Amino acid sequence: MEEAPDIEETFVQLVVNHQTALHAFVLALLPGHPEADDVVQEVNTSLWKKRGEFELGTNFKAWMFSVAKFKVMALWRDQKRRKVLSVPEETLNLLIDEAAEVCHGADDPRHAALRQCIQQLRPDDRSLILRCYFDGFSLQSAAEELGRKAVNLKGSLHRIRMALRVCVKRKVGLGRAMS
Repeated sequence: MEEAPDIEETFVQLVVNHQTALHAFVLALLPGHPEADDVVQEVNTSLWKKRGEFELGTNFKAWMFSVAKFKVMALWRDQKRRKVLSVPEETLNLLIDEAAEVCHGADDPRHAALRQCIQQLRPDDRSLILRCYFDGFSLQSAAEELGRKAVNLKGSLHRIRMALRVCVKRKVGLGRAMS
């Protein structure tokens, strides 16, 4: 008769099997960020320290993403304190939710709608959104590169986000009405 695998061995196997998802999740939240790999290592260390809190048979990936979320939020808080990051808390929480859905493999119609809406933006607006949210530029560095004031850029980003929100709601609503 074969013995049941050791609990720690099973835990290590879960961590190893989910490294790609963890890395994708952290990179989705910190694209191009020089500390992304460090955050992944911190998450792995925390997972090991907290292994007694994880209940085998429950959703390991969700638990791992929760630990990662708090590590990323701690980094963001530190960057805000040092005035390196100036993205509103609401936006950061949306990024976390979206990254979790994408990395969980959720097939959400909002993702397709958002991609379509981004493509429909004016080229300057699309470039600004991509630069600030996908290429990892800080608000200040994007403003310097574009020769604009950071406060004006912040207002533009808010306007674009609101337009994207309306566009996504409209597209998702149309999709539901047609099905």
